[in-house]
Amino acid sequence: MTRKVVYNDCYGGFSLSLKGCKMYIEMLGKTPKLYSGKSKWDEHWYIEKPYDCYSRDIPRHDAALVRAVETLGDKANGDCAELRILEVEGPYRINEYDGKETVETLDRNDYVY
Repeated sequence: MTRKVVYNDCYGGFSLSLKGCKMYIEMLGKTPKLYSGKSKWDEHWYIEKPYDCYSRDIPRHDAALVRAVETLGDKANGDCAELRILEVEGPYRINEYDGKETVETLDRNDYVY
């Protein structure tokens, strides 16, 4: 079975932009709720929990996630992220070092850098 997998291709870590996170939640059939948070430097907008668009717990083959990244392209990238999509055959796992991820297929030990 071939499926698409989202991974982060740079050092920093997986994350979706606010726009990417909103689209992902909407594609799940939910309505994102925004709230504002202030730091001493500036004001930021956040998605209300339970959605965490910095989470490595989001299934990377989730159809809504893949569609959001395909639709938005680089605008889906969160802070320090370069999200890419890879088609894999069979089971896979994501390895991470300093936020940069590689996709390993379990049947052939293929790596993507």
